[in-house]
Amino acid sequence: MKTLGELSSVLRQAKQRLALSVIAMTRDSGLTAVTIRGVLSGKSDPRLSTLMTIADQLGLEVALLPKAMASSIAAQAPAEDEIQSLVAAALARQGKQK
Repeated sequence: MKTLGELSSVLRQAKQRLALSVIAMTRDSGLTAVTIRGVLSGKSDPRLSTLMTIADQLGLEVALLPKAMASSIAAQAPAEDEIQSLVAAALARQGKQK
């Protein structure tokens, strides 16, 4: 990720996947709704501690990687829906073998 827009997009997708409301995130994190909405919209530049708190609630981890490693991972990593499809296919095959 290189922009706040890309970061906020990843966070919004994780929030949607978990079906979390901003109210629940506010209650559980101690952050204000304005702060959370600002980060999720890409309109605010969060402090690292704020980003770590939001990421933790969304089951994500903030990590620093060497650029070469990050670009290699991004080039090779399958999309999340691909991973879910692979897992579903594996579970279906396992069910047929029983």
